[in-house]
Amino acid sequence: MIHRMPFEPVVTGFAHLSCAGATDADALALFRGERPPDASRPARDVIDSAISDPVFYLDSFQNAPDGPRTLAMIRAAVARALDAAGLTPDMLRDSATGCVVGTTIAQQFTDTSYYARLREDPGMEENGPVEQFLNSNPAESIAREYNLTGPLHTVSNACSSGADAVSIAALCLLSGQCERMIAVGADELHRTPVAGFHVLGVTSPFPCRPFDSARAGLNLGEGAGVVILETPDCARKRGRAPEFALRGFGMSCDASHITAPDATGGGMKRAFRDALSRAGLAFDDIAFINAHGTGTVLNDQCEAAAFAGLAEEAGLAVPPPFLSTKRFTGHTLGAAGTLEFIFTMLMLRDGFVPASPGCKTLDPALPCAPLTSPLTLPAGTRFAASSSLAFGGTDTVLIAERLG
Repeated sequence: MIHRMPFEPVVTGFAHLSCAGATDADALALFRGERPPDASRPARDVIDSAISDPVFYLDSFQNAPDGPRTLAMIRAAVARALDAAGLTPDMLRDSATGCVVGTTIAQQFTDTSYYARLREDPGMEENGPVEQFLNSNPAESIAREYNLTGPLHTVSNACSSGADAVSIAALCLLSGQCERMIAVGADELHRTPVAGFHVLGVTSPFPCRPFDSARAGLNLGEGAGVVILETPDCARKRGRAPEFALRGFGMSCDASHITAPDATGGGMKRAFRDALSRAGLAFDDIAFINAHGTGTVLNDQCEAAAFAGLAEEAGLAVPPPFLSTKRFTGHTLGAAGTLEFIFTMLMLRDGFVPASPGCKTLDPALPCAPLTSPLTLPAGTRFAASSSLAFGGTDTVLIAERLG
């Protein structure tokens, strides 16, 4: 049985890097319709791929000359998040700080060029890929850069990896392993997942339309999100007054299929119940849900069934309002859960939730519908949730609280 957490890990800083924008102001302007979303582009135009499926690529982000693109995005976002949290490298060294990174590509797919050369010359000798493998663990890389002494984890749990990183970071704090954690979700666009999702037949030939009756699948994207979590005592000791907390989190696995979620939403409902139990909240305390919302038929059916089922259990006529932000970013894989948790906090701060972008004609087969018009939150609104799904049937829910 899941019990209320003894304390809520507080969010003392965060940073995001995606096609929604690199700054909070950029993202909020997008959510409010004050600027258009970035245009998706054919994959073959931006990465080494022959596939024309549209993707969301960060033209504004330049590759680091000395490492993989994913790690470069992580480093840039971590530096900004630490600055937002008022943390210096010396402060990190003075107290046990850990790092957990959620990623699907995990920088290993970038070795594909090596295997192509090996196929052409089976007898070649080259140590570069071995060295890259040993040095490419993202959490270890951040630990070396900042001399971190706390727990380190790199999580590759498909599309829930970023949300799982936040959950595991919270568990490290709750178990007393350390007082501060850097939680990261990050992935670059790469031809391997582009080809894989294309072969599965779940990529859309046009910008994605989550929950729309004419949806045709997902668009892949890239980005990084970083959340700095601390114990309340740790933040208090250094004079920080956090604006947000991780009020609850839940993780489950329905294991119904290697790629398809449980169509009844059973796993997602369990994750939501666990998150609510840890938070000491009821389903109707949640002001809105930032859904995983990939735009595939199976994902949208699963989440809509879960939200409708939870509402029925709670005696509600309809679930809390929900939306998907993936029309703004594409599906950023390991970054998605962290980015969308950050976007949820930004919406709580702004008091404004956009209509679910791309959804114009509601799917009558779904038991509930996403937001079709913008929502202005009442003053003092405190709680919102973000949900994530992944291959293998994993489900993760994060509940954000606005403090004060």
